[in-house]
Amino acid sequence: MCNVDKQIIVSIMGPTGVGKTALVLELFSKIPIQIISVDSVQIYKDMNIGSGKPSTEILSDFPHDLINIIEPTDTYSTAKFQNDCLGAVKKAFYSDKLPFLVGGTMMYFDHLINGISQLPPTNEQVRSDINEEFERIGAKEMYNYLRKVDLKASLKIHENDSQRIKRALEVYRSTGKEFSKWQEDQKKEVNKLVLDSHLIQIAIQPKDKELHREIIAKRFKKMIETGLIDEVEKLLNSHNIDKNSQSMKSVGYRQVCEFLEGDISFDLMIEKAINATRQLSKRQMTWINSWKNLNIIENNSKLRSEVEKLLLQQL
Repeated sequence: MCNVDKQIIVSIMGPTGVGKTALVLELFSKIPIQIISVDSVQIYKDMNIGSGKPSTEILSDFPHDLINIIEPTDTYSTAKFQNDCLGAVKKAFYSDKLPFLVGGTMMYFDHLINGISQLPPTNEQVRSDINEEFERIGAKEMYNYLRKVDLKASLKIHENDSQRIKRALEVYRSTGKEFSKWQEDQKKEVNKLVLDSHLIQIAIQPKDKELHREIIAKRFKKMIETGLIDEVEKLLNSHNIDKNSQSMKSVGYRQVCEFLEGDISFDLMIEKAINATRQLSKRQMTWINSWKNLNIIENNSKLRSEVEKLLLQQL
């Protein structure tokens, strides 16, 4: 399928709930592919329901790389993802398979395909001051502050992602220059393996936005019905983590943590989780709409045939 003269990497990205995984599973029987997950939640072991992770049976029949690779207590960075993903791509090439990067974590895609900006080093005093402010006034107010000083960066960061909010503010406070401006101005380093490969970039977008909003709501309610609350409770009890742990800041898990700690009611948990997922979907589409060299295809009955046609034209 792939030779050393023209190595091909396929990326399939899109917002939550548009059928990315289902599409790739349909293609699996027709094309010798290696599925590589690009999902910042599915990397965690034991976080199955809330991450929308494929079932054990599906993972057995259709192996995925970069799923279940770390414990919920561990931290993970985009740089670590890049390293792990490139290793999986090389493995696919050596096995004469086509690497399919599939998921919705747009920052992972961005850093892999477009490179990582060389940002200024951390100022420890500034970091300490920002951590103190987070403790004093809370993540929500700090996110609102980020929106005021660097709106462009805030649009790509979830309001609960304290780690990235802190880093953006550290850069701004340390240099007086917006984090988003640093990212734009700095030369990005793209790995040679990516540079030397032919990238086929595909994005799936909802055909009907209102219908997609309803799909998101039904999807989360189904997660609750299939045991998400029990899953989170077991995670909190069996691991040394809480709602402030990196893994528990993920959409859905955070709201269930708040419910289990008595901070919000069951109904409010449902409402907040659905709204957070819809906001995540909106941010994912913001990334997609700003992406270059991207083939955007609507999720409809002809999705598979359109993707197959596109692949055949370029393979």
